[in-house]
Amino acid sequence: MEPGEIYSHEGKKLEDHLLRTAAIAYKMAEHAGISLGQEEKEAILLHDLAKAHPLFQRRLAGEHIKFGHAEPSAALVFARTGSLICAEAVRRHHTALENLADIKRLWGNYNYSKWKDTVRRLPWWPGAARIAEELGGGISRWLNLLPEEEQWEDLIFSGVELYHPDGIKEEMAADWLKLRLLYSLLVAADRLEAVGGDLANVALAIDKAKLDKYISSLGGRKLAQWRSRVREEVVANSLNIIKEPGIYTLTLPTGAGKTLTGLQAAMEVAGNLKAASIIYVLPFVSLVEQNAAVARELFAVVMEDHHLSYTNEMADEGAEDQDPNRRFLAFYRYWQEPVIVTTLAKLWEVLFSPRANDTMSFHRLSRAIVILDEPQSIPATCWQGFGKMLTLLSERLGTTFILMTATQPGLTAGQELVPRPVVFPTVRHEFHWQKSRMSLEEAADFLVARGALTSDCLIVLNTREAALRMYLAMKNRGADPFFLSAWLTPVHREEIFRVLKEKEEKGEPRCLIATQVIEAGIDLDFAMVFRDLGPMDSIVQVAGRCNRNAGRQRGQVYIAELVDENGRSYASYIYDSTLINQTRNVLREHFDERDCGEIIKDYFSAVQAAVKESDLWRNIREGRWGEYIDLYAEKRPDEIMLVVDGAAEGEGARLQDLLTGICSPPGSEDKNNLEAVEKRRRAFREITRHAISVPQKYLEEWYQREGGMIYGGEEPCIRELFPYLWLVQGEGIGRIYRRETGFVPVKIAALIEENDHD
Repeated sequence: MEPGEIYSHEGKKLEDHLLRTAAIAYKMAEHAGISLGQEEKEAILLHDLAKAHPLFQRRLAGEHIKFGHAEPSAALVFARTGSLICAEAVRRHHTALENLADIKRLWGNYNYSKWKDTVRRLPWWPGAARIAEELGGGISRWLNLLPEEEQWEDLIFSGVELYHPDGIKEEMAADWLKLRLLYSLLVAADRLEAVGGDLANVALAIDKAKLDKYISSLGGRKLAQWRSRVREEVVANSLNIIKEPGIYTLTLPTGAGKTLTGLQAAMEVAGNLKAASIIYVLPFVSLVEQNAAVARELFAVVMEDHHLSYTNEMADEGAEDQDPNRRFLAFYRYWQEPVIVTTLAKLWEVLFSPRANDTMSFHRLSRAIVILDEPQSIPATCWQGFGKMLTLLSERLGTTFILMTATQPGLTAGQELVPRPVVFPTVRHEFHWQKSRMSLEEAADFLVARGALTSDCLIVLNTREAALRMYLAMKNRGADPFFLSAWLTPVHREEIFRVLKEKEEKGEPRCLIATQVIEAGIDLDFAMVFRDLGPMDSIVQVAGRCNRNAGRQRGQVYIAELVDENGRSYASYIYDSTLINQTRNVLREHFDERDCGEIIKDYFSAVQAAVKESDLWRNIREGRWGEYIDLYAEKRPDEIMLVVDGAAEGEGARLQDLLTGICSPPGSEDKNNLEAVEKRRRAFREITRHAISVPQKYLEEWYQREGGMIYGGEEPCIRELFPYLWLVQGEGIGRIYRRETGFVPVKIAALIEENDHD
């Protein structure tokens, strides 16, 4: 650091950071078609000005001093612009948005004298003139921005106390949108500039030759002609209908090729809409992996965004004084590419999470085409609120939404893109509802009696533990089943999927036991399907794997409610009772594929009438902008990442290098280097392909059981590398984690080990 200079980060001059952040934010806004006003531009320009304070400069020099720069910077922004929205975007740009009541309380009680003393101590250094010039000149010291106390009180009265005193709900939603746009631009630009990056806007490019090449590669598949005809009709109709941003639905039966149809429709209308990006949103990580591969066949540049975001959460909660090493790992997860394939969980965070890091990509929704695959996976309590959010974004940001599924839940009104109702050429399967409850062992006997040992059979359970127990039950009855659940790493899931597909193409029988990871979008075909009781739309989705390609005799789908040893329904562990009760109400003892549309329509109507709408939309309209309703709040226990080191399979050395890279503190030369951030991010992504999420208590049970068992004379077979990240290795592979079944909880391990010895 040079004498007389003022810095924002180690080795970075403050005026450079402020001007470059502003330039990046302006480019981001322009690319997204967002027009920034003068007050918003000034807010971005001044967002870190209080870093000039001597206390912050001493902290940068290495002294252990705390100085919060965001709040005094925000006060200068408020004084300059009179905009509470602009001031809040700056005040919370390292943390999270707050409720309007808390915001008004803070500003209403702001200590003018203390603030004036803070501003008085901000030096005027040589580089300050560049900032003043950008503000339009007329400033020779920072006190010039400060009003007298009486004027400040007037500003507080007009800008804070009179701000929506009656809570006009329509204006509140509009201001929430304005704040969130500015907030996302500021946070994304600030993070990018801090690591020395710049924005390389890549235009959305449509390559018809790539599309034609991919379509021609599908020609030999079963039902290809029918799917091709359906797709061509839908795409042609989409070109006629989609003339402006709005909400559209695309309703096709499972197996009709929705992925390609939806992507091609988006490609074809992108030019007319002058779309900046296409964002394809899927309900599960496993589907992101699969569908991103299709997207890469169609587009030159695709970003796949699904990796676990635990580091983001760590980065948010520590505010300005958090460990910079952890923030370094997390702080840039931004949708920069023109085509994004991501999860519904990530979109949910981008839309609704108040945390700064989660918000970064919000402005990328402007002028985007968003394909929402299987939108019924959104909790029913949020359907209305989510639908209103889609309407707001469509009307204010020019976002186009395509809701794509076989079973539309009626989130909001949308124009259908399929010109006429499409049904499969033949009836592929029929359903049988077993009204009597069953234990897992009884269900295994039931399946064996119906030929599960000799024919293609898919068995879908509601919990990972239930699936593991069914796996053992079927093995004990002579089956040689495959297993798929989220407790298998993505690498091993892909390997099992590959083997299953090969056997299918050879006509060899398979028995697959799985959780909901197989529920939708997976291109596998079975003669018989068994589904533990779940929501009606989930049952129909699973049935889409039964005689999927209509190449067999009519397939059989069995539904039964399974209970544990205490008589508790496994469905109750993960599903809302309303969904299960309404499913029981609409299920018929016997029906076939042709009846599904009517049953699903009745089911969604009954669910909407029965559920209590969440506060999702009410929070926005009533100024509770710091509240967050998690998409899967009831289904996400305290899970952390477990990395599986398969050293015995030749995967270990590379993985150890990656783990060493992300677990080591960054060197001082890396802290402000975008290339280093990208390197760590790539390493983290690669590691997640060898990782799963497991409840922490299960890992601790294994650690206690093993007593810190030493592997290789130095390390235990399971251990915590650092908070939120564990590693299983050596003797733990084959016991704690098995390649054929994935992670095994202690309470089930003994059963599997007994089975091994039989």
